[in-house]
Amino acid sequence: MARKQIQFLAGAIAPAPRSLWSSAQEKLHEAGVAIEQMQQAHDRIQFEAGWSRFVDSIEEFWARFFDEGKSTFSNFQPWAGALDARRKSDDLLGYLCQARHQSQHGRIAISWTEPRLQIAPNFSGHIRGLKFFADGTFEFDASPLHHSIPEATVVFDPGAAELPIIENKRHKQKFNPPKSFEGQSLDACTPVAASLAALGFYRRALSLAFEEFT
Repeated sequence: MARKQIQFLAGAIAPAPRSLWSSAQEKLHEAGVAIEQMQQAHDRIQFEAGWSRFVDSIEEFWARFFDEGKSTFSNFQPWAGALDARRKSDDLLGYLCQARHQSQHGRIAISWTEPRLQIAPNFSGHIRGLKFFADGTFEFDASPLHHSIPEATVVFDPGAAELPIIENKRHKQKFNPPKSFEGQSLDACTPVAASLAALGFYRRALSLAFEEFT
């Protein structure tokens, strides 16, 4: 009787081996992809989708990381509990937790600066007149000081993403955009900068856990 190979069921989803905290690491990877989505976005829909994906992924990382650690190591909870207290009290990390709550309720915690026209950026010379027309064109009467200087132009800036005040109407709380991270002041904190800083924090937390418990 001839031996035959067992066939994998057509259309079935294959199991994948998972080691300690691999499911949590999947969420860290997803958070990194979300940052790339924001960095490469060409419109607000793409950017805001990346932001929502980031705040969801980073909190899901923590939930998986904490739950698996607690169920695997008897002394994990007090160790990670101290880390959890740090992240909740931190200005930036605590803000991101609230941003995730907003995302879950269908409200994207992102706002945009006012659009504006930049008149003759990087131009050096004499400007005698500027006319705008209804079809979106313009006409400059301008002379650069040197032929190597770019011609005078008009650039439309549609506005940049910024972190707004988050309002929790149910609990009558407001959370201002973060001004510090791990004790260091932040002069300006964009959504991408906040995401990169937070991702670094959680990557370090995971690395410390491996050092402590494996």
